[in-house]
Amino acid sequence: MKSILVVLFVALSSLSSVYCQDAEKMNGTFVSYEDGVYVFTDKDGYNAEFTSITDEASRKYNLTDKTYIGKQFIITFIVETEMDEFDEEIQVSSIIGLTMPE
Repeated sequence: MKSILVVLFVALSSLSSVYCQDAEKMNGTFVSYEDGVYVFTDKDGYNAEFTSITDEASRKYNLTDKTYIGKQFIITFIVETEMDEFDEEIQVSSIIGLTMPE
């Protein structure tokens, strides 16, 4: 019974850890979705690439639909460090929230 509680605790902790990280926000124009990457451009012309999006955000705005290209968004995202195929650390950005400015 104790082992089930420990496993449950670890599972719930890992699920919530993504949202406990420091989230950042940026304003950006949606440029494209290609090969699983969402690309936005900020007012200075900097491209930001996001490799994943939460189900909640993707239900709100289906960015695989080309009708959102050129639209302004406020993007809430997190940045995580992962290992690539060469065992080098890389920064991976994931969208956790999307809104359109009024």
